[in-house]
Amino acid sequence: MKKLILFVTVFLLSVSGCVSCVSVTVETPTVPAAEVSTATVEPATTTPEVFIALTLAVSATAQPTQSQGMAVTYPPLSLIIPPEVATGASGSDQPRVDSDDAAWWQKTPGHLLVSLGDYSVLQGKTHQPQIYVYPALEYAELVPAAFEAIHRLDNILYGSINPEPGNLPAAPFINAQQSFASNIQVLSFQNGSGVRFVTQYDQYAAPANNQDLFYQFQGVTRDGAYYIVAIFPLTSPLLAETSASDALLPAGGVAYPGLTDANADFDGYYAAVTGLLNAQPPDTFTPTLNQLDELVQSMLVAP
Repeated sequence: MKKLILFVTVFLLSVSGCVSCVSVTVETPTVPAAEVSTATVEPATTTPEVFIALTLAVSATAQPTQSQGMAVTYPPLSLIIPPEVATGASGSDQPRVDSDDAAWWQKTPGHLLVSLGDYSVLQGKTHQPQIYVYPALEYAELVPAAFEAIHRLDNILYGSINPEPGNLPAAPFINAQQSFASNIQVLSFQNGSGVRFVTQYDQYAAPANNQDLFYQFQGVTRDGAYYIVAIFPLTSPLLAETSASDALLPAGGVAYPGLTDANADFDGYYAAVTGLLNAQPPDTFTPTLNQLDELVQSMLVAP
């Protein structure tokens, strides 16, 4: 049995005795050109267990490393930002959003948002370098997609499933699906654990590109009180800079089949991109995966 196990029970919301749990799938979209749409992505629904037991064990082989950089604190989060990643940060408490007219990805019980300033590769990126810290129980109660993400984290960290692309948690506040996930690794931070990977979210079968590529970490504190999502844009020298059809594909990159190709194999394309990125040394990305791992491992989330 694993040591240092603490439990927190996330109970199921009930409406007239029945509720559906949103499951944000991680399957590769394979939408043909005639069916491409930028409409709202509604997550699929499944019937969840009555509760989630957040049973976390910190791996003895993945302890946080000593980090040099700028130490910042925005309660309940403290961290050290490597100078190669960013040279500043700002934090703000986001208010609760739970109105009926709010979309599912907009809802929050209230959370901390920390944004990195003077980020090394921010220019022209779809996503901002940000860390979200949520009260885990309240978020899971309010947003079914958060319930599903924390459930997937529980399964990975407790060891019942492998951290593979189809099992990874999706960010509950992104209205799109993960097209691929590479460079997957379980990481510990000062008082919790999680999983990081390189990914891209799309609403259709878009080409992998540096504008949309980012490093994602999702984790929970050992006491189950906090759920953390970190998003850091990064670039790979083997991807085109944008998803535009005329964007230059670097030598060694994977050619995108194109939405107009009736025989396009998008599953095969994303599998090839995943394999390509998995094969790259961590320091070929900018920022490097090691630098971003260092930032994540320095985090402490406590009242």
